[in-house]
Amino acid sequence: MSSVWSNWMRSAASAFALADGAPEGAVGPAALHAIPSARAIAAIRRRTCIDASGTGLSKRERLTRCMVVPSHLRALHTEDKEAITDLGPITVAPPGERRSGYFTFTRDPALAKYSWPFFSITGRREGPTFLITAGIHAAEYTGIDAAMRLGRMLDPGQLRGRVLIIPLLNRPGFYERSIYVNPEDNDNMNRVFPGRPDGTWSERFAHWLLNEVIAQCEYAIDLHAGDMIEDLVPFVTYRETGNTDVDGRARRMADAYGAEWLVKAMPTGERSGLLFAAAAARGVAAMIAESGRIGQVEADAVARHVDGVQNILRTVGVLDGEPARVAPARVLNRFEWLRSPVEGFFRCAVRVGDRVKKGQALGEMVDLLGERLEAIESSVDGIVLFLVTSPAIKKDGLLLGVGVPA
Repeated sequence: MSSVWSNWMRSAASAFALADGAPEGAVGPAALHAIPSARAIAAIRRRTCIDASGTGLSKRERLTRCMVVPSHLRALHTEDKEAITDLGPITVAPPGERRSGYFTFTRDPALAKYSWPFFSITGRREGPTFLITAGIHAAEYTGIDAAMRLGRMLDPGQLRGRVLIIPLLNRPGFYERSIYVNPEDNDNMNRVFPGRPDGTWSERFAHWLLNEVIAQCEYAIDLHAGDMIEDLVPFVTYRETGNTDVDGRARRMADAYGAEWLVKAMPTGERSGLLFAAAAARGVAAMIAESGRIGQVEADAVARHVDGVQNILRTVGVLDGEPARVAPARVLNRFEWLRSPVEGFFRCAVRVGDRVKKGQALGEMVDLLGERLEAIESSVDGIVLFLVTSPAIKKDGLLLGVGVPA
């Protein structure tokens, strides 16, 4: 018998004996020849051979997971239950390891046909759980690319706690190149939180994600970019909840990202249901970061997300190293969304980053013969943070967003 196999057998025998109730340290060589009870076998199988949703794994997966019994021994003890746990359907990596793969919500038939990519990176030292999400709008590629890169580059040896990364939330919309919405139900997935277990596809997804994953974390950042028809300047947003602890931690995150602009309240006239706002309501320090434009993957925009997230991780004590000193963001109190009162062709007269005054002309709506229909004026003083680059605008369609200074 090889030494590796012998050691594994001893560890497995110890695991069975511990599951049978033997005290730790009281398992001797005789355990190698003992026949484990059904209770012990069931305990080990539950711990290593069944996925988080209760679905049996394939033979290959069972072999892979059952062979790591030794690293799971301590999790059999009550005091170490938090050492290895799953976040809903996602398998959390053991201390000092990285895992990646795909998960699904097997308990919901509407969602079960899709699988979502994930990275789970766990440090050897205790610390908070930090969630990174991207791609809730499937064509905001900068955030997706940055999340994938972070998943591959973060070193478990430099982490405290765990980092969980889901690079693509709008799984149905990705290969459809869908703008804004989920093609399963034509809804904006970032307007349906906290969701409903018996609702539309997007509402069901929001319900399961929020309750099984997001609510189990201490921190969350949702990475965004300009969609295929949006230009923007980089900015961050967090929501003030009135909870001083949550708001304080969210503000530290937002300041550490390094964006020029920070919006600390949600838009007026816009329905609620954003992921990060629902997270904040559950006591999770959460924020949005925007970087990138018009559906392009530009290296500097991706790097801004990657560097910003790493600086946040250092600031909150998840990643080793001193955080970089970044200039404080300029604070904006809210967003003002400007919408078109008519259907038509938008001739825009401003660019992102421009300062505008209340009553200033921002462009005009014309019909398809070029006849002027409506002048578009700013309703507030502020900064143009983003605008829609497509001139084809429906009635009540979004034109641009102005950040209103404090």
